[in-house]
Amino acid sequence: MDKLLLAVDGSESSKKAVEKTVEFNKSLDLEVTIITVLDTSTIELSELQAYRNEDSLEKLIKKNEKELELKGQKILNEAASLFNDSNIKIKNVIEYDNDPAEKICNYAEENNFDLIVLADKGLGAVKRFFLGSISDKVVRHANTSVLVVK
Repeated sequence: MDKLLLAVDGSESSKKAVEKTVEFNKSLDLEVTIITVLDTSTIELSELQAYRNEDSLEKLIKKNEKELELKGQKILNEAASLFNDSNIKIKNVIEYDNDPAEKICNYAEENNFDLIVLADKGLGAVKRFFLGSISDKVVRHANTSVLVVK
């Protein structure tokens, strides 16, 4: 096993997944990539309806993309800061998709990761009863081994 993909969303559960990755990777010495997938469907319908012409709509989309990028950088920086006291080399990746679970699975497969690590639940609009919808979908659909941290 050489490559680990750590999926984060900035939630408290996600921080536990980062801490667990740091802990067990000290002895494994894996290549770690931290990924956050930002939902591209975040523009509210009411906002879209307020923009009648293409120029205004384009500005709204660009504004939203910039806000998403800043959010993604913040999430990755917070996760990366937990690696500071280790000698673990990390790579940060921001992806955009309206289906984060599918993007995580595809990214892991396309880049030949050996393991995906993620939290049991994240920042979903509604807290799930046991396993978050993204982690559940990744577990069920990934062709890569998955470690779910509680």
